[in-house]
Amino acid sequence: MSAPAFALRGIYFHDGFLVDPPRHAPLTWDLAQWTAQLRWLRACGLNAVEFATMLEFNRRPSTPLEHRKIADRLRLLDLAHAMDMQFGYLLSNTVLSTVPAGEEPGDQLGDRAQVLCPRQPGNFERTLEIPLFYQETYREADFFEEFAADWGGCTCGQCGVPEFRRYVEALSANLEALNPQARLYANTWCISYWGKDPLAEGWKGVFEREISGTRELIAALPSLPANTHLALPCHHLYRALAFSEYGSRAQPPVFPTTADLQPVLQAGRQVLAWPHFVMDDDAYRPLAWGVVHTEVRYLRALIQTLAATGISQVVGNLYLPLLQLPNTFAFARLCQDPGLDPTGILAEFARLLAHPADRALLAEVLAWVENHSYWQQQLPADARLPLLPCSLSDPQVEAAAAAIRPNPASDLPLPCPAGLWLEDLRRSLPRLAQIP
Repeated sequence: MSAPAFALRGIYFHDGFLVDPPRHAPLTWDLAQWTAQLRWLRACGLNAVEFATMLEFNRRPSTPLEHRKIADRLRLLDLAHAMDMQFGYLLSNTVLSTVPAGEEPGDQLGDRAQVLCPRQPGNFERTLEIPLFYQETYREADFFEEFAADWGGCTCGQCGVPEFRRYVEALSANLEALNPQARLYANTWCISYWGKDPLAEGWKGVFEREISGTRELIAALPSLPANTHLALPCHHLYRALAFSEYGSRAQPPVFPTTADLQPVLQAGRQVLAWPHFVMDDDAYRPLAWGVVHTEVRYLRALIQTLAATGISQVVGNLYLPLLQLPNTFAFARLCQDPGLDPTGILAEFARLLAHPADRALLAEVLAWVENHSYWQQQLPADARLPLLPCSLSDPQVEAAAAAIRPNPASDLPLPCPAGLWLEDLRRSLPRLAQIP
C-alpha cells in the first residue's frame, strides 16, 4: 500500500457551543464519549486530534467543569499516544474570560470575554499567563498552535504582526524548555485582526490583509526559534466567503502557492493547513447548524488543491462530530488518497451504517444530501461543482430514508449507534430540502 498523501491527518474539535438535542454538543461530553470519538477517528485513518480553550474558559480553571474537562483531555492525550496519534492544542493570546469567579463557563454565544491590548502596561504578561498555563498542563502534547485571532488579536490601530510575533516567540521559548520534541505552529487565521478594524474594508479587506500579514510572518520565520512552524487557513483556496467577496472563483489571488511555501520549507519549517467550515459549520450559520450534511466533492477539491501546493499536513474541524460522520469518513479517506471518487466514498460509508440490504438506498439518500449543500449554495456559480448522480427526487427522499435499517455490526467502531445516526439523518432532511 502506498503512503498516505498527508503525513498528518487531524481533526480540531470546537467544543464551545450548545445545541438541541444536547447529546450532540461536545461541550457536555464525558470521557467515554470522547474515547469513542477518538477510536472512530483512528479507525477511519486519521492520526491527530486537537483541542482548544474556548472563550469563556480562557482563564485559570476554578470550577468542577473546568477541572473535569482538563482531566478528561489529559486522559485523551494518553489514549491518543497509545493509538499512535498526535495530540495538539490551540493557544490564545489577548483574550480573557469575563465569567464571574466561581461561575461555570458555558456556550461561546454568551460572548463573555474581553480583548486586552498587549501594548498597554501589564496586559501582555496578564494574557500570556493563560496560554503558558495550558502549555504546562498539556506539556506532553506533540504540537501547539498559537492562534492569531478570531478570538484574540488587537484592533487598537497600533498593534500589528510584531505583537503577534511577541506571543509566538514567548510560547516557542517556553515550549522548548517544557518539551523539546514538540512543535509550535504560528497560525495566521485572522492575522488581519492585528491592526485597524479588519472589517473597515469589508471581508475582502480581511482576506487581503491575511496574505500580507502571513507573508510578513513568513519573512520573519528564520529569526524565530527552531521549533516554530507555520499553520495556514488557506481561505483563498477553498472558502465560500472568500470567493463570494471577490465576486467569483476566478477573482481571488491564489494563496498560498508553492512559491509562498518554498522559503518556509527551505528554512526547515513545517506547514500545516487549517481549513475550516467545510466538514462542519458553526452556530452563526443556522441553515447548516445542527444537521447532517455531506460535502465530499468540496472536501476532495480542497484536499487535492492542498496536495498540489505541496502541503502534507492538514487539520479539519468538527463542531458537532456525531452528525458529521460521513464528512469525517470522507476527509480521512481523501487525506490518504485525494483521487477517490465521491460517489464511491459515500457508498463505502453507507456500508458502515446501513443494513446490507439497504446500503444502496442509503448511498442514494447521501447523494441527495450532498446535492443539497449549504456550502455550495454560498459559492459563486463558477465555483460550484457538478452534482452527484442521484435517482431520488425531493418528494421521495424522506420515504426512502425512513426505510433504511441500521447495520447491526459495523466494520468500524462507530461513535454512536447506527440507528441513532439514521434518526439524525431523517431529522435533517426537511431542513436540507429548503436549500436550493
